[in-house]
Amino acid sequence: MSRVTILGCGPAGLAAAAAVVSSGQEAVIVSNTREPSRQYGCQYLHAPIPGYENAPHARVGYWLIGTPEEYRQKVYGDKWEGRVSPEDFIGEHDAWDIRWTYREMWSRLIDGGLAWIHVDEPIADGRIPPCVYDLRSERIISTIPAPALCWKKEHEFRYHAIFANGSTMESPRTDNMIICDGTDQNAWYRISNVFGYKTTEWAKAPIGARGGVMVPKPLATDCDCHPEIYRVGRYGKWQKSYLVHEVYPEVMELVR
Repeated sequence: MSRVTILGCGPAGLAAAAAVVSSGQEAVIVSNTREPSRQYGCQYLHAPIPGYENAPHARVGYWLIGTPEEYRQKVYGDKWEGRVSPEDFIGEHDAWDIRWTYREMWSRLIDGGLAWIHVDEPIADGRIPPCVYDLRSERIISTIPAPALCWKKEHEFRYHAIFANGSTMESPRTDNMIICDGTDQNAWYRISNVFGYKTTEWAKAPIGARGGVMVPKPLATDCDCHPEIYRVGRYGKWQKSYLVHEVYPEVMELVR
């Protein structure tokens, strides 16, 4: 049986592990924590992870105030000329609960005995723990943020900082609704209420007592450090608009 090492235990990491296990190979998780991640990377899945199709399903309404170009300028300014989410998702589409899926993957894979190696410190500055290579795996897949694998200062990691928090007064009262705003009538640019989880996002630090946690939105990178490690996931690839459900088929094809 071939072995595949996976760096990271967030949703992308477990989706990668699920693909490896489904292919009949051995997956080993390497992480500096033994706890489930609180970072979901997205609010829901646009397609179910194979084997976890029983995740709660809903139709999500995705609406825009203003135009996509206004939205692009409000969120990214002149930093991004590529597509923005309202251009791809406007209207209604299917959604599956990422939190349910992640908990279920954790229960089946991690609690079910998937091999796990705990490292004391987070991987950083391109220094990979020797235990990763000691495993002599057929493949090494990383889902951890790409800057952790980089050792060259000249490499660029383009990102845009946004601010987000949950359960705010601005969130839609209608379930399974996302509203984007490219105009100046609201300080926020996106509010959502999906599967009961509410989020408000601002392109600039919110004013007053609303709080908000800074979240880097990956755009692009020229980093080519550690070519022996295959990167998946939005933060792993450091690539905008990479969705969690895309990890499974990519890894399945890779390990085939």
